[in-house]
Amino acid sequence: MLKKIGLFGGTFNPIHIGHVKLAEDVYKSFSLDKLIFIPSKIPPHKNLGSTKAKDRFNMVVSAVENLSGCFEVSDYEISQKSISYTHKTLIYYRKKYEHAQLFFIAGSDIFATIETWNNWRELFRLSNFIVVNRKEMPFSKMFLQIPKELRKIIRHKDTFEGAKVGRIILHTMAEINISSTEIRENLQKKNFEYFLPEEVSNYIENKKLYMEV
Repeated sequence: MLKKIGLFGGTFNPIHIGHVKLAEDVYKSFSLDKLIFIPSKIPPHKNLGSTKAKDRFNMVVSAVENLSGCFEVSDYEISQKSISYTHKTLIYYRKKYEHAQLFFIAGSDIFATIETWNNWRELFRLSNFIVVNRKEMPFSKMFLQIPKELRKIIRHKDTFEGAKVGRIILHTMAEINISSTEIRENLQKKNFEYFLPEEVSNYIENKKLYMEV
């Protein structure tokens, strides 16, 4: 039986309860053998402000080290000098887990922009995608924004046939309506308990992160 490896990329600026709950839900729902968090160093579509990649990496480590299951945090992207393109990351993990099923995890809001991603067509030759619902981007709206050619590879979890790569699997879960942007705004007001894992809250307070206005 093929191993199932989940890949969860993002800026995690900072990682919050929503990220953790999503990872736990996908890990259990898809019976993954492992889920790897991959903090990005230089994302192509976001400004990270003054937060250092090392701090974002350390916060992810602190958030997931006590989770029940096989969770890892990868420094692959933050160790690179170039922009953190998903295409390059998936090439790396496809080589590392040559015979595994790969599942790249993305919110429906992010996946709706797939046509702007670097080498986006190649991504589906390297991995499957698990697309998780976001309130601001229901799947019906997302369908209208992605390339038509991708609609034929969309599946729901109960109709996924176990392909190694090349499927988009829709996954619905209860949402936690919070964003890293809102959290950073609250941290400027020194509100450290705002949807943050305790370990992450303590790290931010000790390092005095996100205090600049």
